[in-house]
Amino acid sequence: MILYAYHLRYPKSMLRILSGQFRSRRLKTPPDNSVTRPWTGRARESVFNQLRGHINEGIVLDLFAGVGTMGLEAVSRGAQTAVLVEQDFKIFKLLEANIETIQCEDRATAMQADALSSLPLLRIPRPVDVTFVDPPYGMMQNDATRQRIFDQLARIEPLLDDEGLVVLRTPENPREIDHTVEELAGPEIHKVGAGMWILYYGKRVP
Repeated sequence: MILYAYHLRYPKSMLRILSGQFRSRRLKTPPDNSVTRPWTGRARESVFNQLRGHINEGIVLDLFAGVGTMGLEAVSRGAQTAVLVEQDFKIFKLLEANIETIQCEDRATAMQADALSSLPLLRIPRPVDVTFVDPPYGMMQNDATRQRIFDQLARIEPLLDDEGLVVLRTPENPREIDHTVEELAGPEIHKVGAGMWILYYGKRVP
């Protein structure tokens, strides 16, 4: 059974913004969630260290945004615009509440939509500097839905800035299961914990 309950990715304890304008602000999370592999502070910091020079004044698309863990961190660190896409209604309402609580409505927009549909790609300003893609692990462990995710990454390519990046989190070892997307360069592979890899894709050089 494929896991579509996006809220299962978050821990019971409050998440906090790690750095930037809204450092230490808490993000609301579901009270009844059950998590096996949440984003750790160390993993998030590792990602944003890799993204130095891409976030400040940048345009960010956050697919499978959940409560805003990555997209709102990007806003705190200086992103000009972030569109955060979440389909689950209850989690989307928490996402909206988090944007309102930290008072970044002028730079962060929550969208309730399927992250693999065309709607987010139509709504995001261009060119996009960073796209976060953090699907439920069950989707990455299923061949059919994993391919749908790769297809969406391919559709993002024309929207990217020449130096833009796509950041994908996966529980599958990319050295054992191919994560190549023909339309994109990469991926550059970083292992950030047990059963967690962060992959970075960019535009191909002509």
